[in-house]
Order: sequence, then C-alpha cells, then structure tokens
Amino acid sequence: MNKLLALGLLLALPALAAADVEGMVWIGPDFYIDRYEYPNQRGTLPKVDVTWGEAESLCTAQGKRLCTEQEWQKACTGPQNFAYSYGPEFEPRRCNTRFAVNGVWQRGPGLEPSGAHERCTNAYGVYDMIGNAWEWTASWYSHSDRWRVVRGGSFFHSVNLARADARYGRFLDSEYHLDLVGFRCCRSAAPSQAP
Repeated sequence: MNKLLALGLLLALPALAAADVEGMVWIGPDFYIDRYEYPNQRGTLPKVDVTWGEAESLCTAQGKRLCTEQEWQKACTGPQNFAYSYGPEFEPRRCNTRFAVNGVWQRGPGLEPSGAHERCTNAYGVYDMIGNAWEWTASWYSHSDRWRVVRGGSFFHSVNLARADARYGRFLDSEYHLDLVGFRCCRSAAPSQAP
C-alpha cells in the first residue's frame, strides 16, 4: 500500500469510528474521547469548578472514565503530533486562549461554550483541547503528594500553558476545584468496537 493511501486511511478511520460511540471520537486503537468538554455538547458551557473526584464520578455515571494523561495528549496532538492541537504554530484567537493586541497579551471574555471556536480542532475531530478550561486527567502529577494532572491550559493563563505538551498539577489534590478547571471523558475501546 502506498504511503499516501495509508495516511488517508489513518486520517479517515477516526471519523468513521466516531459513529460507534455517540459523541465520542475513536483514537485508535485503544480508546474513545469525548468530542467536547463535559457535558460533551456543542454550544454548552463546559462544567468547571469540579473536584477530581466529582469529575471521575460524572464520567463513571456515563459508563466512561477520566482520560489518562497519555490518552489526553494523543487526542490533543492529533495524528500529526502537533504542538497546538490544530498545528505546529500558535494562532491567536483560533482557540479560547490569550492573544496579543499591539504587543500586549489580552484575555477574551472568559469561558466560552464548547465548539465556539470552530477551528479549535484537529484531524481527529476533537474540539477545545487547548484553551477554554484546564482538563482533569486520571494521572498523577505527584503520587506521594496525591496531586493530579490537568492539561490544556485555559482562557486565563499564558499561551505557554496552552500547548499540547503543557501540564500542571502542583497542589492539585483530588478535592481542589477552580472555575478554570473542567474535564472530558474517555472510554476504552473493546476489540469488537475498534474499526
């Protein structure tokens, strides 16, 4: 099989598989991820100001779970392994992140509905992985301190934290909550579900 055809199939498979699990995108071969921040509905404000435990419970109630940090990063970078989910370079206003006006970094109006920035997506079709709200993951930042990892940055923080590889977790224990921290859910793909 030639490389171009193989790449085309690789890029098409997630979109074809997304119909298998409502509102989720298949990130092969192991898992699905919510297309939008919880409650996974385009045009709805993400649920923020939740503890790690509340986020985990809300995912579990839907037969899902919090994404691991590794799953979150794979879904964020897309098949091209981009630095900013949508591409290799930061693009002001493409996502709900800070932006420069006359050399001064500005914030937008605040938290925005999921999918409000239509171009804040990648080849997998996952939206708002950077900016808008930080997202809890199932992973530890420091197991001994009981701190959890958040990913993706927010509308409020520096664009340096709105990269696919940026992570934070210092002092974020399972009871921490803030109106800048939300989450999205994942689900493991059973062998019969993978396309």
